[in-house]
Amino acid sequence: MSTEPIKRDATDEAEPTAGRGSAPMILIIIFGLLVYWGMVYLDAHGGGFDSQVYRPYESYADVKDHQPPTIGGPDLNLGKQVFQTCAACHQPDGKGSAALNAPPLAGSDWAQAEGPNRVVRIVLNGLSGPITVSGAQFGAGAMPAFKDAFSDEQIAAVLSYVRQEWGNKAGSVKPEEVKAIRAKEASKGDAWNSADLLKIPDKD
Repeated sequence: MSTEPIKRDATDEAEPTAGRGSAPMILIIIFGLLVYWGMVYLDAHGGGFDSQVYRPYESYADVKDHQPPTIGGPDLNLGKQVFQTCAACHQPDGKGSAALNAPPLAGSDWAQAEGPNRVVRIVLNGLSGPITVSGAQFGAGAMPAFKDAFSDEQIAAVLSYVRQEWGNKAGSVKPEEVKAIRAKEASKGDAWNSADLLKIPDKD
């Protein structure tokens, strides 16, 4: 038997050690893209993280627009559609336009009056001249008459929408109320002014 020592390679003498290595750059890029895609997906399909929004709707406004009309109540979806005509002056957010002498509807004391007698007349026959809304003076603007453009149902719907949108808290308007005022003012051919309207009780 040979007594000559066994020769070992230098690597056989090294003890195993723990260490850290760098991750491949491609994995970091893929991870970053996945995170970005996830954020985009949630933003597009999460309904703004609103607990009231579920697919296929993408926002609360989308959900609200697809709600059926209240049975026996005003069709606020119809009111919103009709309001697109009014939004050219009063603006989609109801804040009005000083440049157009169009007073705001959001927070308006006229829009939120106890009854709709005055606002129905405004929509039917129009309004001319200055008007004070919630303490602010608006110049001699002119709102056209819509009695020939909109039905009783459409006027009731748009006024109900205005009286309940943008934080407004007023009662709905019924088509029968519009019909009665239309018949009562059938002989009036010109637009109203604020002074004459203020002589009319806002509620019967």
